[in-house]
Amino acid sequence: MEPSLIRAFYDKLKKVNAVCATLAGVALLFITFSIFVDVFLRYVFGKPTIWITEVSTYLFLYVIYLGTAYALQQDMHIKVTFLLDFFGKRTQRIMDLITSILAIVFTVVLLWQTSLMTWSAIKGKWTSPTALNAPYMYIYVIMVIGSFLLLLSFVCTTILEFTGETEKAGSV
Repeated sequence: MEPSLIRAFYDKLKKVNAVCATLAGVALLFITFSIFVDVFLRYVFGKPTIWITEVSTYLFLYVIYLGTAYALQQDMHIKVTFLLDFFGKRTQRIMDLITSILAIVFTVVLLWQTSLMTWSAIKGKWTSPTALNAPYMYIYVIMVIGSFLLLLSFVCTTILEFTGETEKAGSV
């Protein structure tokens, strides 16, 4: 049987999410190493850098937003499920649908607000008020990309789950 359009699209999206998660991992390694170097420079030589803390903070946004869609596809988001165990399968399925719809609504609002903020940063040519003077456009744009990938992933997983085309969590 040929996979549906949603399944085919989601399979491609999962590959994009995996690449983004890998980039997030590389950024996290860089953050860890650079903070180690900064601590070493500060306490051994008494000469800390002026840019590592700021860059690490911005890169942490990249780690978060590049990893959220992958976490969803791997079923690694935090869930509170102890109440669901008291209900039957039908009620659990209804609760899953309601939760998925609410998550989609939240992600739409997140995408909308991050897009507005990013557009304001682009129009206003916002920069950080520090020595680095980093353009906020490059910092905020990852929130839009990550929110968009998360929204697509939520929509695909919800449709696939409720059309019966669901798969085991954790497969890439």
